[in-house]
Formats: sequence, C-alpha cells, structure tokens
Amino acid sequence: MAGRQNKVGLDYFELDCHMDDKIKLIEAEFGLKGFAIIVKLYQNIYSGYGYYCEWTPDISLLWAMQLGISPSGGGKGFGIATGKVSLSDPKGRFGTAVDTSLSDYPDNLINKVIAASIRRDIFSKELFDRYRILTSSGIQKRYLNATSKREKVELKKEYLLIFVPKNRKNVVINSISGGINSISDTGNAQSRVEKSIEYPPISPTGFNSFWEAYPKKVRILKAEEAYRQILFDDNSLDEKDVETAACNYAEAVRIMETEDRYILNPDNFLSKGVYADYLPGTYKRPQRTQRNKPLGQFNQFMQTDYDFEALERELLSNSGTTEGGAG
Repeated sequence: MAGRQNKVGLDYFELDCHMDDKIKLIEAEFGLKGFAIIVKLYQNIYSGYGYYCEWTPDISLLWAMQLGISPSGGGKGFGIATGKVSLSDPKGRFGTAVDTSLSDYPDNLINKVIAASIRRDIFSKELFDRYRILTSSGIQKRYLNATSKREKVELKKEYLLIFVPKNRKNVVINSISGGINSISDTGNAQSRVEKSIEYPPISPTGFNSFWEAYPKKVRILKAEEAYRQILFDDNSLDEKDVETAACNYAEAVRIMETEDRYILNPDNFLSKGVYADYLPGTYKRPQRTQRNKPLGQFNQFMQTDYDFEALERELLSNSGTTEGGAG
C-alpha cells in the first residue's frame, strides 16, 4: 500500500486589506486587470507548490487562453500584440527598462504585469532569471507560517530566499536535480538528494531587540531577512553584538542630530555591512556638533517676550521730557 502523499499547496492564503506601494503601482500602471493578475498569480503559487510557481513561455500562453486574452492582439483594452515582450516603453508608460529577459515570452498583458512586478521586486528577479520561477521572501515566509503544523514540508534549497529556523523540525530541504535546474557540475542524475543544512539558531527575542534599538523602523521583513543573512554569513557574530551595533548607531545619529531622511534603513545598515563600524570594540562615539556643545554664558541669556511698541512709546516719551528739561 502506497504511503500517504504529503500535501503541498494551501487551501487559502491571506490577502492584506491595505496593499503595499508595489502592488498599488501595478494597479496604477495596468488598472484593476493588473491587480487581478497579481492575485491570480498568488492563487497559483499558494495552491500549487505553495511558495513558488514556474513561469515559462508555454505556461504564459496557456494563462492567456484561460483568461481570455487573445495572442493575436486587441480585445477589450488588454493591449495585446504579437511579438515579444518589451520591458521598456518609449513613452514611459510601462516604466524603465530592466535587465530581466522576457524576450522569448508572448507580448501580452500578463507578461507585461510580470515584467513590472519583477522590476518592482514583487517577485525575485534573480530566481526568475535563473530558474524561471515566480516567488519572493514574503511568499515563502507566509507559506512556512501556514504549514507550521504539517507533518512534513519539503523545500528546494536553490529556490529559498529565507532562512528556515532550526526549530522547524518538519521542514526537509532538498536540492534540485537534473535538467536546466541542475546545479551539479558532475551531471549526477540522482534526484532530490536530501541535504542537511545547518542554520545558526536565532533567539526568539534577538531580532526584536535589534528592531527596538534601531532608530528607524521601516521595511521590517527586509530587515529581518538581512539580520538572518549576516548571522548566517558570519558564524562568529553574536546577536547581542548586532543589538549593540543598533544601539551605538542610534546614539551616533542622536549626537549628530541626523535628519531622518539620512538615517539608513535597517536592512541597508545590515546588508551593506555598515553595522561593522558600530560593533563593540569598533565603535567610536562621535564628537558633539557645534549645536550640541554646552551653551556658553552668552548663549544662556534668557530670551524674553517684549512689547516693542510699548518700549518705543516709552523711549519717545522719555526723550521728549529730557529735551524739555534741558530748555
């Protein structure tokens, strides 16, 4: 008797009531049809493999047929034309050109929306270029959260944009094999060879402590991803040190009275290695600026609200009395 097959996709997924600016820009560029295509893609991802979907020219052609988009052009404002997808529009209507290549894809609204989505980092450009899949770190995190109680969850190492917590005992990370996705230089045909990947343990409060200490709180998902990445890249790095770096940076921007627009986003502070200058033993407390120096005696002069018109009248009155007395 064959063993029970593990469930892969999801029956439903969360859709935020307030979409981020990236999705809003898709709707602004392509209208409600662009928004609908994004939602349909999310449905395809979550209900299929759960955290990614393949996107090839043939698949995009089938999608166009299923959604009633004719490849021969025209049709109720879908803007379809034969030929290849252009990632740059001479009138600027579809944004600027990008490196992502869709030259072998049908030129239809669906692929235009996908090109714009990759350009805006809704889907990973790197993984699309390499494996022709659509995914993102946000999609993968939501999938992991939704499958936390499953008996077994299988993930492909090369497709991952996130780090799987070590306490997720039900997660099995495999390596892709064979075909265009093979990463083996020896051409080994063995399929789905399980590999044990050790990730550094992340304490439940580690990132939260860093986040609370950091002086600018934006893009929390990217910040958490960068946080895990630097701990993965440098095994000697301690979470407490990263928190201290955030505290030191907060102190520095406070002393220097740095405007908010010049304070680094937390993900850039981590991913660009700036944190290294603020680690214990490396950080040097900056000197106070002129505005921050202790006030001198002159600067401590108390400013008072005067009625200058009344003072002027009194001075003029006194002036007249003096002149009369002299006469």
